[in-house]
Amino acid sequence: MPFAMRALDLAPTAIECGGGVWGRSGAAPPQSQLTPGRVTRLGSVTRERMQRAPGRSAEVHSVFERAINLLWSDGRLLTLQGPGRLGAPFAVALSRLPEGGAVAPGMRLDPAAFDWGAAETVDVHMPPGPLGFPVDALMCPPVGASIATPARALERALASRDGGAVVAAARALIGLGEGLTPAGDDCLVGALAVLHRLAPGWLSEDSRVTEALAAAARTRTTDIARDFLLEALAGRFAESVLAVVTAGSVLSAKLAAERLARVGATSGADTLGGIRLACRALELGSGA
Repeated sequence: MPFAMRALDLAPTAIECGGGVWGRSGAAPPQSQLTPGRVTRLGSVTRERMQRAPGRSAEVHSVFERAINLLWSDGRLLTLQGPGRLGAPFAVALSRLPEGGAVAPGMRLDPAAFDWGAAETVDVHMPPGPLGFPVDALMCPPVGASIATPARALERALASRDGGAVVAAARALIGLGEGLTPAGDDCLVGALAVLHRLAPGWLSEDSRVTEALAAAARTRTTDIARDFLLEALAGRFAESVLAVVTAGSVLSAKLAAERLARVGATSGADTLGGIRLACRALELGSGA
């Protein structure tokens, strides 16, 4: 979201050029603009997507200072980033990103360019389990005024486990706000992370909730936010989100929350706000 784009801790890219791996209308950019590299880390589902891709080229969807989005052969995005934690569940960490100006939207990529056989596979699924810290350990400002009303509605709906109200509030959040991943989407991703951690059965028991939210994600927001939401509905999250929700102590929760809050301009903070509201809601609903 800003999350995927603004937030990734990236460096320059790891894609081979020789023989015209990159090109627009059949013409490859000068080889001197690109340098060889390799995939160092990727999620297990992303690895499966890459395994299914041979023979199908991918189109560059968007290019940012520290991330490149590819429109993969399955119609979803795949984000290239530099070394470090995966900033999106659909991200691939490379040894380097291409230098500025070497890649542009509309160029195409041969998947054979990726050297990913020895890459570390990262599990980006949220494991079910209890919180290892009190909710108050997550210090963050309240959600922004632009999303405050539907965010409060979502908190009430989660506390009562009212599926219809959850869908209504979540739909109001999807696409609400500015940026590559609007604030409402970031907040909802945070809330979904907590649901998968503390109440995974509730989401799986009523497919109408997930189906309605997936449909809204496909039609009401940006391409990047859409894929964050679809991944979140499936229980997959950026490593920065996983680190907060699975923290085993107050100290580790605080440190992880501070790192998440620094992601993007407001994306990480909005995600953290969603985590907090969902934790409070589920505590209230359980009578804790």
